[in-house]
Amino acid sequence: MGNSTKFLNIGIIVWLCLCCTIIERVLSEEDIQPDQLPEQQHPQSPSSTSSSTPNPIEKADDFRKACFYAEPELCQQFDNDTSNDPCPCRLHPDLPHSWVCCNVVDFYNFSTSCSKSSNSWVNLHIRNATIRWIDISHSTFQKLESLSITDGNIPKITNAMSRASYVKCLNVSNNNLSEINSRAFISLQNFQVLDISSNNLSMIPKLNSHQNLTVDISNNKRLLCNSLLDSIVRGSFKFVLPDTTYCLWNQTYNWFNSTDYMPIRQLERWKRLHSECPKIPGYGNCTCDAEQMAFSTKNDEPHLLFTAKVDCSSLGLIELPPILPDNTIFLNVSNNNITSIGHHFHSNPTYRNINKFDADQNQISSMYELEGTTFMEVFQKFYLRKNAINKIPEYLLSNALDNNPNGRAIYLGGNEINCDCNSAKVLKLWLLARHANIPDYNYILCRNMKQRVIDLQEIKLCQSPHDWTHYIFYLIALEVILLVALIMKVSYDYWVFKTAGYLPWPASKMPKLPCDWLCES
Repeated sequence: MGNSTKFLNIGIIVWLCLCCTIIERVLSEEDIQPDQLPEQQHPQSPSSTSSSTPNPIEKADDFRKACFYAEPELCQQFDNDTSNDPCPCRLHPDLPHSWVCCNVVDFYNFSTSCSKSSNSWVNLHIRNATIRWIDISHSTFQKLESLSITDGNIPKITNAMSRASYVKCLNVSNNNLSEINSRAFISLQNFQVLDISSNNLSMIPKLNSHQNLTVDISNNKRLLCNSLLDSIVRGSFKFVLPDTTYCLWNQTYNWFNSTDYMPIRQLERWKRLHSECPKIPGYGNCTCDAEQMAFSTKNDEPHLLFTAKVDCSSLGLIELPPILPDNTIFLNVSNNNITSIGHHFHSNPTYRNINKFDADQNQISSMYELEGTTFMEVFQKFYLRKNAINKIPEYLLSNALDNNPNGRAIYLGGNEINCDCNSAKVLKLWLLARHANIPDYNYILCRNMKQRVIDLQEIKLCQSPHDWTHYIFYLIALEVILLVALIMKVSYDYWVFKTAGYLPWPASKMPKLPCDWLCES
């Protein structure tokens, strides 16, 4: 009977322990519930996640456990402490080298009053601090491995942690922070976790791109997307809750017409743009950026769409890049040694959306190879200054400009063409008529003479050394003069003969014919 009673008591104790564990689990989940950020939900995003999506609460819970975290109840216990220690920090009752500080109101007094005990601190959690700023570079924090400063009112974090700091995990969430020194954490060598969620930040601090860092930036309603782009593109960071963490887009770019939030998951498309940016062996890497951005809704979810600007200038290229990112509309290959541009515009699908093309200062000699390409139908800006163009195809450019004359521009200044009579009679007049679409027409030069095309004179250029046109006019004038003189001479001789009976001198010297023959005739 005694043994059965003993086993019954043990069973009751085990059952009570299980109940306590379940209750504690439920309470901890309720504490974490605000991290779901329902108030930050995108107006066009679904109100609930699909069953296949991992529970964001579990993600936030796992992330919170990464840093030393002291329960709020500990501060209530410390308030009942009757000791006279001026330091507002107490050792955690269960964890060695882990300290909890509550209700700090003066950073200077905190650092001085805790100077003795701080030498043994490894993990520190400051709760409910109300101070104007906190100096993150203070020696109190440098030997810590985990630092949490949460649930307070601290508008600003100043200075930067030193390179010698041991900090691996930093949690400064829920402090109404509006400013963090841009280089506050960039020197940390062992950094693994950063939580700056639930604040009032518009910019995030710079982070070391070589670190595998997990970052929580959720519930910062003023956070601008442009402050995240460099971190997303150049870093290997992992963002917590990327589908339910948003940034403002219209204050970042002027292309948007309304204020709204963009999930940072969509900003990872920016990273894809940079990963697809052309890398040309033996020459170097192009740089890529977004030329324009737009927002669309697909399956009731927000999507970021953008067009790309690719800059491959000054790399010494001898041909165009073989492949471009999707939706490239602006390609810059200026200051290279490219001689031909037609092939890719005819057959390469990644070139089909280009409407701005800068090929200044290359060795391109012909524009005829662009005939029949989509580019000639859609281009807005076309730069071919200081190339080797030797002939301007008026009919090709006229067709392109006539289809869409408004806003189209072709820049040809600095090219030296072969000038002839046709250049003076046709090309010059064509340039004057198309001056709105060819803004630098004044700087198109002649290769075979030191002159601008616009200054050519037809009267000088349209005749050769063997052109006898003017001499024919002189001969005709001379013949007319001789004919008039002859008529006047005959008239004079006739008058003399009638009045004086004298014959003209040639007639008087002619031999006389026999009278018989004259009479018979």
